[in-house]
Amino acid sequence: MDDEYIRLMKEKKKFLIFALSFTFIFYFMLPVALTFFPDMMNRISFIPGVSWAWLYAFLQFVMIWILGWLYHQKAKKMDQMLEQM
Repeated sequence: MDDEYIRLMKEKKKFLIFALSFTFIFYFMLPVALTFFPDMMNRISFIPGVSWAWLYAFLQFVMIWILGWLYHQKAKKMDQMLEQM
């Protein structure tokens, strides 16, 4: 039982490290892109009237919702595994 618990905690830690690192990298790429590529970020994207900077900023909201949903699914799975223990 202890081995299963340790494995479960390692899996949880691995997922959280991935999710947090992806979130921070995705979040901080907007100011970096605006600093180093201002002309490209101010161009109109494939959506008329919306620049690439605004599109990227909107995608940050979408990314957080998706990561929240993934975490919820993973937490339900881990809760089921803990109940089985």
